[in-house]
Amino acid sequence: MSFVYSFQKILDVKGKEKEQAEMSYSHSVQALRIKEQKLTHLEQNKQEMEQKLQQESQISLAELRSGYEYIGHLQRMIIEAACTKQQAEKEVESKQELLTERVMDEKVWLKLKENAYEQYRELQKQTEQRELDEIAVARYFRQKVNSV
Repeated sequence: MSFVYSFQKILDVKGKEKEQAEMSYSHSVQALRIKEQKLTHLEQNKQEMEQKLQQESQISLAELRSGYEYIGHLQRMIIEAACTKQQAEKEVESKQELLTERVMDEKVWLKLKENAYEQYRELQKQTEQRELDEIAVARYFRQKVNSV
């Protein structure tokens, strides 16, 4: 008789929940990296534009004004990108907490399965020992009857 865990379907569900949480966490980390790259790119563009405006000595007033308007636009985009990055960080944190919860939940169910298996093995050993004891007693009585 082989071991059958009565809560195997629950364990399977817990495993799938953990996998889904891992995927969700992975996607949120990817999204965060993209937002970080966008923010870095915007900051670099702003810095380059500021340097360009400072380095040019002969620039018309219209170009100067246009450059500073562009810097203002970049600054607003940087603020917006920083906010979305912050939201993405919160999302990653919540997904990580969910993943940790799912991992712990699955570990609990795996430990319960392990304990159930150990109980099964112990019961198997006891049953086997009883059978061996019965065989030994039967053999003893057979020898006793044959010797009389």
